[in-house]
Amino acid sequence: MTGIDDILIDRLGGAVAELAGAGVMIAGAWALGRIAGWAGVARDDRVRAYLEAALDRAVDRALGHAPAGELVPAATAYLRETVPQALKTLSIAPETLDRMVEARLAARNGAPEPQKPVAQP
Repeated sequence: MTGIDDILIDRLGGAVAELAGAGVMIAGAWALGRIAGWAGVARDDRVRAYLEAALDRAVDRALGHAPAGELVPAATAYLRETVPQALKTLSIAPETLDRMVEARLAARNGAPEPQKPVAQP
């Protein structure tokens, strides 16, 4: 080989090594993203289970202490006080929390759950 061939091989080898390194970094970033996604799902599942237990406690507390017309506000106030981070993590709006408590109360009373309004076209 000539000196020019050696220079080309050195430069091409360096470029190939840089491309291979970049490929490994991209694959690693992708794998870390997947692992973080799985971890986030597992975390959200634990938060949901925690919130479900808190909903039961809130309904029990409201049924034991609040007047009949104040059950939903009493339960939602308890939840906002005791599990604010869970509500924030799952992005549960106040109206959604009210519906969750209403459904839990309906299930406890043996009544059918409130029906969602149907949007009219």
